[in-house]
Amino acid sequence: MNGLLAGPSGTAEPMVAQRPVDSAQVTPGAQLPEEFPVRLGADTFDLPLVHSQRFETEGVTWTVTFTPSSFFTGYKVVCDDPQAWVVISHQLKSGEPGGTAGRCSGSMGGHHDRLSAPSDWLKRPQSLQVWVFPADAPVREVAEAVTGCRSIRKSTGCDEMAQSRALAHPKVRERLLAEIGERPGGWAVGIYDRPAAAEPVPNGESPAGAERPTENASTPTGR
Repeated sequence: MNGLLAGPSGTAEPMVAQRPVDSAQVTPGAQLPEEFPVRLGADTFDLPLVHSQRFETEGVTWTVTFTPSSFFTGYKVVCDDPQAWVVISHQLKSGEPGGTAGRCSGSMGGHHDRLSAPSDWLKRPQSLQVWVFPADAPVREVAEAVTGCRSIRKSTGCDEMAQSRALAHPKVRERLLAEIGERPGGWAVGIYDRPAAAEPVPNGESPAGAERPTENASTPTGR
């Protein structure tokens, strides 16, 4: 999980009632892979898909809540339109936001490890926020107006890499949400993790949640 996202998570919005965990299961459309490959130096392993939800609108902020069973919890977003824009935000070890942003056709996902997971990762439910914007969303125009859409390399200007970086800024997302509004658009999010009993915490105790089913839910957190 990289440290792309920076700054506050955005304007607080009223929360709506949580949806039951099984109310938005993935249906025909973009399909999530059943496994998430993890490569950590010489260590390689696959995390199984433990929870998935499908949504039929874009231009809304969603908070996906889950109970991790290891330090390597992964996530992935797939979209019916692979050119849709996606932003994913989550908390890193020191409390700062991290995540990724870009076109949905890219590698829109990531995973934690022992160095990046917050200290309370196995002690309580965790969450990540997801924004999906239409492929024709005015990302460039909004980015140039809000941040200047500065590129790492001046020669490339406000290219798609610079636009992806601009989406990390809350004010860019807020402006896009206001301009686009809620629109039809299918996408799905998946949570990947090790079986609960397979990953002891550092002090040798069983990880939190090992004796109960994983609890997952999603709530929209603003429009």
